[in-house]
Amino acid sequence: MGGRTPGPLRMPDTFWDRDEVGHALGRRDFSALFRLVGKYAGASQTQIAIAVGMTQGQVSTIVSGSRQVTALDVAERTLEGLGAPDRARLAFGLAPKQATQSPAPSAAIPQPRIAEVSPTTGPPMSAGLVGPNEVQLRLQVDGRELVVPLNRRVLLHGGLAALLEAFGLADLADTVADVANHPSLADRVTVRSGAHLGEVLVHLREQWHALVKTDNLLGPRFALAGVRNQISVLQGLLTATDDVQRVGVVQLGAQYAESAAWLYEDSGDQGRARRWTLQAMEWAYEADDQKMLAWTGYRRSQQAAANGTASEVIGLARAARRDEQRLSSPMRAAIRVQEAFGRALAGDEVDAQRLLDEAHQWATDDSDGDARGGHGSFCTESYIEIQRADCWLALGRPDLALTIYERAVPELPSVYQRDRAAALGRMASAYAQDGQPEAAATTARAALPVARDAGSQRIVSQIGQVGARLETHKGLAPVAALLTDLEREAA
Repeated sequence: MGGRTPGPLRMPDTFWDRDEVGHALGRRDFSALFRLVGKYAGASQTQIAIAVGMTQGQVSTIVSGSRQVTALDVAERTLEGLGAPDRARLAFGLAPKQATQSPAPSAAIPQPRIAEVSPTTGPPMSAGLVGPNEVQLRLQVDGRELVVPLNRRVLLHGGLAALLEAFGLADLADTVADVANHPSLADRVTVRSGAHLGEVLVHLREQWHALVKTDNLLGPRFALAGVRNQISVLQGLLTATDDVQRVGVVQLGAQYAESAAWLYEDSGDQGRARRWTLQAMEWAYEADDQKMLAWTGYRRSQQAAANGTASEVIGLARAARRDEQRLSSPMRAAIRVQEAFGRALAGDEVDAQRLLDEAHQWATDDSDGDARGGHGSFCTESYIEIQRADCWLALGRPDLALTIYERAVPELPSVYQRDRAAALGRMASAYAQDGQPEAAATTARAALPVARDAGSQRIVSQIGQVGARLETHKGLAPVAALLTDLEREAA
């Protein structure tokens, strides 16, 4: 083992003050962190494993990069085992130890909310950790507090002011007033070299995965500002690149534009959703990105399902998979599911079920929710079955839909909180159509707080339709409670 010391893990006093440790914490990179523990503490993988409550094999797979730590409780236990001080926890995005000793009770479905945004106080922290020019965004998710350090000037200008307004925290507006008249971030983007541009694009691609996960956990209210901020950077790059460099920028721009389209759609702004979808198509066409062109066709089919004809939904989905041999497995599964829904809208039960069965052969096994498997990574076995229930609902068979919802909704990976709320909303509709008003109201009330806090007007509207259908049963206590909640929502 060449210099590795046996016995308990002993961390050097200066370990958490190192810049490289701060950077690893900021990236939530346990592979790098474990390597640094080995380097500076002289620790073997076995010593690390014992300290953090893992096996040596698990530590080995993390160090090699073939496994990532994504579960918050595992991350917290790992940092606790390494003896991370509060400044290291803050850099990672966790609350200080004192803040975690009295967790708030969790609900059946996590209800994220902003707890506090405040300037950092106290003595300056070590390089790479929280500094005096930053603010802390405190989020409460499932009874656990996360503290995210944000640069006051750059990140607040990128959209946090709008987020504060969305949560009714106008009294904190003075925190961002000093950046109101500054030029946009896009205006300051320069390209010093091809290598510099490559590094910027790599960074923005990584940020895209983080924003996808933010959307899955917390909804469009939290993700949209970040997506628009990154688009502004890409638009700035487009004015500062030559023809050769432009291709990579517009390709990533198409990816971000499609995300903006989805977030606006989920927020209830169909006009902006369609405009950003068309922008994504335009950039994908310029970049000759056939996969993104197919994905935007899929998204147009989804948009058509809201107010178009069944034939339009089917036609757009079929066009999206015209060259499906070039598509990734998750994309092939998702597009099949969408075509199945179009078939259900057309009353074609047989073809709808056949397409859903075909989709299962390409289903993913994603529990991270950051789309690292590509577009369509959300298309897990449970997601496909929930879509099967949606198809039965569209075919007028709420009884069959309920059997599937009741089995598949609990099997959704926990990161897909907003998808779970959407599925509960449709499940509530199925209960209402099946003549079970109390079950419909109870299920709808479980979905409403998540939809509201996430800013998903799409789901809130769906629950409102359930409430309207249940008006004749307002004498029942669960129904009365739902109608009261909806009245407060509209106020």
